[in-house]
Amino acid sequence: MKKILVLLLFVSSTIINQALAQTDADSLLNDLDAGTAKTELLPKRMLLSQRLFWGEHGLYRRTGIAPKLTLENRERELKIRRNMFKIHQTLGFITAAGMITQGILGSRLYKNETYSDKLKKTHGAVATGVNIGYATTALMAFTAPPAMLNRKGISNIKVHRYLSYVHLSAMIATNVLGPRISDNYKLKPYHRAAAYTAVGGYLAAIAMIKFEF
Repeated sequence: MKKILVLLLFVSSTIINQALAQTDADSLLNDLDAGTAKTELLPKRMLLSQRLFWGEHGLYRRTGIAPKLTLENRERELKIRRNMFKIHQTLGFITAAGMITQGILGSRLYKNETYSDKLKKTHGAVATGVNIGYATTALMAFTAPPAMLNRKGISNIKVHRYLSYVHLSAMIATNVLGPRISDNYKLKPYHRAAAYTAVGGYLAAIAMIKFEF
């Protein structure tokens, strides 16, 4: 089992490095460079979390964590946004690799001939790592400073965001149902469906970053 996990992690890390190396112009970061010449320092439309933390009267500005709105300070915030999205992107690939590993382990747990307490503990440990990676990845995206522009209409970034609502809901359902299976085995198919939805939605969200429309 250890050899299989090591092999999976090695393959996953190789995929991550290749994917990061091939990303010449991440569309998540395009807005950072597109709006620096605008007179408005904040976009009219922001995520609720962005408005709460980074708005003109947001929490960060009231507490002094973020300085008052000036062009120079907003340029610094855009650099912070860029770094946060780089972390978001890197952790996203790592978390995806963990999800695939967890799915392989989970499928073996469902089979009586491959079930073991050791496998269950390994699956639980990987699940903990995935949850930490997932939460940190989401935190980097939803608490980053807003871009200078927020384009109207549909885009790959917006589809990426909509898919995040899908895999977030599925992740919550997966974590809620998982611990209850030992008491009620009838929950197994629902737990598996939630897990597949989470992984599918997550991988689809990552794939959307590669497409421009």
